[in-house]
Amino acid sequence: MDRADRDAFQEGFVEPPDLRSAHVVVVGNEKGGTGKSTLSIHLSVALMKAGFRVATLDLDTRQQTLTRFFENRRSFAESSPWTVELPHHFALARGSSDNVRDNETVEFGAFAEAIGAVEHAYEFVVIDTPASDSYLMRLAHSLADTLVSPVNDSYIDVDVFSRVHHDRSKRGAVAHYADLVIEARRKRHLVDQGLIDWVLVRNRIASLQSNNAKQIAVSLGRMAGELKFRAADGLHDRVIFRELFPIGLTALDPIEEAMRTGALSSSQLSARREIEGLVETLQLPRRGSGLAHLQARHEWFNRIADVYREMGVAC
Repeated sequence: MDRADRDAFQEGFVEPPDLRSAHVVVVGNEKGGTGKSTLSIHLSVALMKAGFRVATLDLDTRQQTLTRFFENRRSFAESSPWTVELPHHFALARGSSDNVRDNETVEFGAFAEAIGAVEHAYEFVVIDTPASDSYLMRLAHSLADTLVSPVNDSYIDVDVFSRVHHDRSKRGAVAHYADLVIEARRKRHLVDQGLIDWVLVRNRIASLQSNNAKQIAVSLGRMAGELKFRAADGLHDRVIFRELFPIGLTALDPIEEAMRTGALSSSQLSARREIEGLVETLQLPRRGSGLAHLQARHEWFNRIADVYREMGVAC
């Protein structure tokens, strides 16, 4: 399949929000080290804890952090004293050919097969993306209903969204990753009149608020109006988000039982509340009494469209 064929396929690949039952959450940022996999892990587990049918897709064919986490979680589940929720997980393999286009074709085919297998059978699909630009990464972005972009409190991280420069005439120009998202939004609107709810999440927040962190918060607030995204606070830089990785658990799991303490520490409890707060902030489709998921998706679309109309975005 050549590039023209794949582009044509893409135009028929994204279905209107009312027809595709799965709500696609893409965690993406071209800057590495922002905590994409950590957010993917916790969002997936939070959605399963809420009773949703969840599929996960790891597009980071080199690191595969999301894949290793769920391998650890599956291993723990074999002897766990409680029922451990597991998603339907796909890990894309890297193309092994010396020809870049051949590798791209193989990876695209695997991605299309994975999405086709879950888009109507699951309520949420969470996709973890690599910190690199590729056709596959761009395709995932164009499929997103909710795009979550974690960013650290650093102007180095801000620079992939809005140009950071000492020269005022160059400062604030749309940077490469923001341009990628703008293009994904354009394609999405052309294909099915859909929208991508873009949420920039301040991640790995330091416990002590520095002057730099305050400046970053102000910068994100300004950028939100220019680039049309919603800004939110994510997760603090807590040891618990890393120390549970080897056994495939999160702060949302009954770790007090695993550690036989009978209670959570204040830090563990705060971590749990942060995850729950982030999921609430994302305003994903809600499960209600007697409310079918497709209807919830429709209500989500109308609710989020109103938010972007207030920003001046045509929906």
